[in-house]
Amino acid sequence: MAGQGWQKPEFMLYCRRFILIMKDDFLPLPLEYIPSQPDRPGFADFFGGWLTECRGLTLVVDCGVGSGAADMVRRLKARLGERDLDYVLLTHIHLDHAGSLGEIFRAWPRARAVAHEKGLRHLAEPERLWAGTREVMGELADMYGQPEPLDPDRLIGHREVDLPGLRLWETPGHAAHHLSFRLEEVWFPGEIGGCPYLWEGRLYNRPATPSRFSLARALASLDRLLAEPDGPACFPHFIGELPLREVLLLGHRQLEFWSEFLRRPEAAPRPGESLAERLDRLADQLWLADPLLAPLRTLPPAEIWRERFFLRNNINGLLENLEDQETLGSAD
Repeated sequence: MAGQGWQKPEFMLYCRRFILIMKDDFLPLPLEYIPSQPDRPGFADFFGGWLTECRGLTLVVDCGVGSGAADMVRRLKARLGERDLDYVLLTHIHLDHAGSLGEIFRAWPRARAVAHEKGLRHLAEPERLWAGTREVMGELADMYGQPEPLDPDRLIGHREVDLPGLRLWETPGHAAHHLSFRLEEVWFPGEIGGCPYLWEGRLYNRPATPSRFSLARALASLDRLLAEPDGPACFPHFIGELPLREVLLLGHRQLEFWSEFLRRPEAAPRPGESLAERLDRLADQLWLADPLLAPLRTLPPAEIWRERFFLRNNINGLLENLEDQETLGSAD
């Protein structure tokens, strides 16, 4: 080995998920979900980000809600010790994925964030982002946290980033500014495939179709990722790795099921029915009709409330998109 330049304390370590250069006697960081825990029942381990290390760089993929920022920073410091945090990769800038970024920037003054170029100005000047969050999330907006303006010099557009071991794809649908990442072999697809979870060893899913969702773009993005090699995938609302391809295929089928369900004549507004009443009615129906939601009905009451809240929001987002497409079609 002497002829191959083997030296201490710096040497190359190869492992299944990433390649890193170890320095100063640091042990390798495991790939780990770090919660951003808000002080609200029903949201334990629901928001957070993935801490990993790739070719000598320490990264976090997504960073949870603002009200859990102090908790996330505390957990990250406990894991990192004397290490620096180099980058935060944002799959998108919704505040359940970017809400802790300001606190992270204060804790690690040299850290920078990578996001879709369309989202950078909303991170630097977040007034519209906050207004949209309050409009869509209602009573949960305060849990997401009002974002602070971020230094534009610490924000990197996705077309400008060049990090070793990182590949990225534009995957609009859930949001216009959505990205999916792959670090070495491990995928970080954000919410383009929905929000998968395991129940008694079986894979389930719930769609992520918020306001301004685009069904056509989401399906195209799923097809784009399905053309890539399969591998372990880490999702923002689930602790643990899941098989990318299986999740994406499940999400694809579920979007088609929901779309057909909401296109039925019975899903149309009833005379005198308010939007809130219509969403409640459709949520009650889908809650029972979609087999991929069945395990959620067994959760504790606070978690059922959470799932029903997002169910209504996702139905509303998909309905908006379907009705916009119908309006465009009738105009033609």
